[in-house]
Order: sequence, then structure tokens, then C-alpha cells
Amino acid sequence: MQGFFNPQSAAIIGASADPNKGGHNLVANMVLTLGRRLYPVNPRYAQIDGLPCYPSLAEVPEVPDLVVIFLPPAAVEQALADCARKGVASVMIQSAGMAEVGPEGQALQQRCLALAQAHGMRLWGPNCLGMLDGVNGRVFSFMDPGRWENSLRPGNVSLIVQSGALAGGFLMQVLGQGYFGISKACSLGNRVDVNECDILEHLATDPHTQVVAMYLESLADPARFRRAVENLARPVVLLKGGLSQEGARAALSHTGSLAGNAAIGEGFFRQLGLHRAHDFVELMDLAKALSLWQGRHGGPRVAVMTWSGGAGIVNADHLAAQGLTLASLAPATLERLGRVYPPWMAPGNPADIWPAIERSGWLTAQQETLAALLDDPGVDAVQVHYFVRPDVLPQAREHFAAAAGSSKPVAVWAAGDAHLFDELRRMVEPLGCPVYNEIGRGVKALSLMAKPRRP
Repeated sequence: MQGFFNPQSAAIIGASADPNKGGHNLVANMVLTLGRRLYPVNPRYAQIDGLPCYPSLAEVPEVPDLVVIFLPPAAVEQALADCARKGVASVMIQSAGMAEVGPEGQALQQRCLALAQAHGMRLWGPNCLGMLDGVNGRVFSFMDPGRWENSLRPGNVSLIVQSGALAGGFLMQVLGQGYFGISKACSLGNRVDVNECDILEHLATDPHTQVVAMYLESLADPARFRRAVENLARPVVLLKGGLSQEGARAALSHTGSLAGNAAIGEGFFRQLGLHRAHDFVELMDLAKALSLWQGRHGGPRVAVMTWSGGAGIVNADHLAAQGLTLASLAPATLERLGRVYPPWMAPGNPADIWPAIERSGWLTAQQETLAALLDDPGVDAVQVHYFVRPDVLPQAREHFAAAAGSSKPVAVWAAGDAHLFDELRRMVEPLGCPVYNEIGRGVKALSLMAKPRRP
């Protein structure tokens, strides 16, 4: 898999000088890390963006570690034959129009696979967006450079998406909204050869990947998938498409996948201890929480720190729905909270800090209450309700200081000025506190930490 993730040279068959074409985007993206060892191939051009452009792969001056094919489907088989003659080992077909479009495309895809297997080539794709590496700044994709160049940042989450356009939309949402940094993002498309098992096996050797988030429509090899997940030894969040009969039919026409029996799949995934997401927002929410909570250990007993009695009640309902419970606070914790609360307000759980704010001020009430709850041995996790206001936000890092040094997960529900929400995230998420705009989203994340861990 090194040819796909760490090539020292590459060729693009179907490169273009037209800035409106995906073949040009590939050149613009890949030249950033490959420089003069990137070889555009297209007989129509002598050069593209200052790089020599070759009329055929045969005339490229070395055997590239990777070849990306971006051609109409009718031309892909010949391009693959050229790769075989050149002795190329790794080929990424980003073109669409194969198994997902019907019998003719399926036959073409199978001929490409047979050709690759006969010559010892590995194939990634087709019908895919390629690969992004946030740690090393590699973008092997026809995605518009303007979509990622200011937002791709390194992180510890790797994405595996069995789709092309969906991978792009999902990635743009992750990057554009700053959910988390990326280690690797892999769009697999039709998975004619390279599949999720290959990627998981590679990620097991990647020190930068600590969480994996996946969208899959089917499993290429369930037994191998089980081994790969067990060997990965990192948390995995999965969104599975094709659970219904309608969804399964859509999967067949989308990537040529047979989605399989949903009930068997559910039992299989439960045995593996995968965290299941039900939509893309939840997939991002859970991956973000696991990313920020590395090294932390939760449980079912949750303390809620709120500025609203009503919000505390809603939070308690969400906890119950996820199989969590309000923690019983220790007498020492109640005594400690009593020092910042007014005499007429007995502290409890949920801990309504509004009276404490009135008595002791925002900073003291927030700091002392959170620290006391985290120090309680009967509390496994804390959910904080935070009222985002211009006069309060500058102290946010101080408010959450206790969370930074805690081994317990802290989730934040933020309410108030919407335009300050992103600023709050930038301030407190580096402290290990994921911020959500709904109470239930934070509770769902906390529920992950209460599940038994895989041995």
C-alpha cells in the first residue's frame, strides 16, 4: 500500500491544462508534494503548469510508484494495459462509469481487474475521489484545490468512505466546519481490488491514526474485516448504508455493492464493538469526541453542570435514553460546591450554577463546580451547559481548565450567541472538550465512553 500512501513519483493519465477539468486539479494537487517527479500524460499538451507533459506513459522517464487514471471509461482499459507494460505496481482509477452503471460497466471493471491481477498490479477505485493525507499534505484527488488548501489540517482521525462524491461532500463538511483534523481520508468507490480491509491494515501501522470513521455500503470480506478491526486496536465509528431493501437497491446502483442482510450485519458489528452512527452528523460527532478523548475513561454515571433547571431535566431524559444515569454526588463534593453556592440553594446533580454565578461570579462558579464534579470518584463523566456571551467567552479557557488535566470525558452543550459558537470550539476543544449545539449530541458521545472496551 506504500505506492498509494507514500509514492515518491506518480503519473496522471488524463492530465489537463484546462483549469475547469478534474485532470488539471489532479496536477495542481499532486505537484505540491511530488514536484518534478509528477508526470502528466496527455498527447494534447507539451506542458501543464510548467511540468513536461508526455504523450504516453511509455515515454515517462521512470516507472512511477503510482499512476492515477482520469479518463472516460472506454479509455481506461487501454491505459491500464499501458501501466502493465510499464511495470507499474499501484494504479488509482478515479474515473466513473463502471460496475455502478450496469452490465457493460461491470464487464469492463472485471476485465480491468483481470488485467491487473495478471500483472501484479493493485487497483484503487474506480469511481472514487482518491486519497488525502492531512499529516503529510498529500492530496491525490481531482477535488478542486480551493476546497481544501486553507482547511486541510493534520489530526488523528482517518476516514474510509465507500463513495466518490459523498467522500468529497463529507470531507468538505469536516474541513469547512473544523470538526477534526485528518490523518488519512480514503475514498474507495467500487473497490474492484483495494478495499476497506487493505486500508484498515495499513492504518494499523500509522501512528497518526487514533480513530477511524467509516461509511460502507457492504463488506468486501467479512472475515478479513473482523481480523483487520481487531488488529487495528483503535476505536471505529461506522455508518452503514443499505440497511433497508430500498437502500440496498440504491447501493447496487451506486457502487455496484450488494449490501447484504442487515440483521446479520448488526450482530456482526456489535461483536466487533464498533460504534454505530445513524447519519453523517453523528458520524462526525462521535469521531470528534473519540479524537479529543484519547486516554480518557468514562462510564454510565454522569454529572450535569447547567445554568438552567429545565435544561438539566432535558439532559437527564437524554441520559436515560442512552442507558446513562445521573451520578450521586459524594458528601465531600456537595460540601465543596456549597462554598460557591448561596446558603438558600442546595447543590445537587444536575448542578444548577446560576445561583453560584450570582454569588461568586462566572469564573469562580464555573471553575470550582467543574473541578468538584470531576474530582468526585462517583462521577464518570461531565456534561457542561455553557451560555455563550461576549462578556463571558474570553474566560472560556479558564472555565474549562480542570477538564484539560482530567482523565474523565467532558462534553459541552453551548447555547447563546450563535456567531460565538465557533470561537468557543476553538478555545475549549483543544482542552479535550467537544462542543455541540444540542444536548442529545453530547450525551450520545458520552455514551460511547460507557461501553465495554474491546479486549
